[in-house]
Amino acid sequence: MPPLGEGRLEVMAYRLDLQSNAQTWAAQDEGEIRRRAVTAARDMDAAALWDLLEANLILNGVVGAKVSPHTLRAYRKGLSTFLEFAQMAGVQLLRPRPNHGAAYARWLEGQGYNTSTVRVRLAASRKLFAALRWAGATDATPFADVRPAPDPVPRTEKRKPYSQGEVETLLRHADLEEKVILLLGAHAGLRVSEIAGLRRADIHLQGEHPHLMVTGKRQKRQGVVLSQSLQQALKVWLAGTPQLSTYVISGQSSDYVQGRVKSVCERSGVPYSRRQVHGLRHSAGTRIYADTGDLLAVRDHLRHADITSSEIYVEYARKMKDSPVKGW
Repeated sequence: MPPLGEGRLEVMAYRLDLQSNAQTWAAQDEGEIRRRAVTAARDMDAAALWDLLEANLILNGVVGAKVSPHTLRAYRKGLSTFLEFAQMAGVQLLRPRPNHGAAYARWLEGQGYNTSTVRVRLAASRKLFAALRWAGATDATPFADVRPAPDPVPRTEKRKPYSQGEVETLLRHADLEEKVILLLGAHAGLRVSEIAGLRRADIHLQGEHPHLMVTGKRQKRQGVVLSQSLQQALKVWLAGTPQLSTYVISGQSSDYVQGRVKSVCERSGVPYSRRQVHGLRHSAGTRIYADTGDLLAVRDHLRHADITSSEIYVEYARKMKDSPVKGW
């Protein structure tokens, strides 16, 4: 087996740390697990509750220790938000009332969170109570049937794609790193977390089929073909920034990527609102469908698990065309 690179060693160390915490919980007897969980819930100890939630996620979750850092960050933020609500509303974590779950959902909506964010926050709360039940601290299931209110915004109006003309405008106003970020989204179709976490060792510019390897949802490793313009931008950027060594871009957070794209949008006059970074991925899917009319090509390039996720690009492509009545 070839020696592991620095990036792969970091991933292994990260997963071993998760496993170590989970095994520490698993090695205790049931009474001690219950005692720790009860104490954490009674005191609303955010750090201890997160420790419990994370351990249960690793031990009993579908993907185990392969859970992504992005998912863990989302759940930790969700736990923090729920504890804020619980303290304000007088929720007892060990004995919540049946309507506390629905009340939390309505509170989130009242705070101005969009439907997708409410859904993620509720998922984190479900994981918290799943962990408390696993520990034997409670039997409560206050979020069992709780759902966000229907989203009034049509699916095609959210995270709309940037048009090809807008992408070209953005590229004209972008510096070299911004060009790499824009093309990773608009040509390679990467998600914001995938752009932030992309490693130099996963860029393969030589050979007949230049490509990159990306770790996507459920930690799946998949290859993505590189466009000629993205190949060129990567060659220049990687050659000029050897000091970054491990990662492709300078910042490894979603906020960093979002900030760079928002900045170039502001400089170029291209609207960022309601599209953000993910709109670039939608641009990639829309352009592929417009060029080929092939949903399977969209599915493969964007790495969708199911072709139903690709169907929205039919609508995006149709909306990009001029109305048939425009020239009447």
